Amino acid sequence: MTHKLRAGLAAAIMLWGAASAPAQSPGAVIDRIDAAGLRALVSALGDEITNEMVTDDGQPVITASSGDLNYLVAGTVCENGQCQGLLTELIFTNSSATLEVANDLNQNYAAIKVVILEDGSVVFSRYDVVDGGTTLGALSASVDTLLAIVGAVIEGSQE
Repeated sequence: MTHKLRAGLAAAIMLWGAASAPAQSPGAVIDRIDAAGLRALVSALGDEITNEMVTDDGQPVITASSGDLNYLVAGTVCENGQCQGLLTELIFTNSSATLEVANDLNQNYAAIKVVILEDGSVVFSRYDVVDGGTTLGALSASVDTLLAIVGAVIEGSQE
């Protein structure tokens, strides 16, 4: 199963790179992201926003659906709704994933972090630092990368 996961992930990353590179434009450099930026990021991916909120601490959080996958994007290290980081996360419950699979993915694919919780849920996440400058295009590519890797993991585990 591990070899299938590796092959599926490598194929997904290559396909993502080939499909995304020409369409990505540099865009304006930003050093913070807010709720409007999160909405623009999800919209740029062509995904549907399913819920939007701001926590008591001023952290904007959006849940979205790519059709096949539901995910969350959230600003982190926020002050007055302006955030220095972006967290993207997918959580799967009732998973049969093992610690061995999570460790293998964490060691071989630095782009993501995989954690298996005590209740058997699996969390896939990716963190981007906005402070210092990036573009919405780069952040969209980051979210798209996580979705492609998770999609390949799911597909590989169903074979």
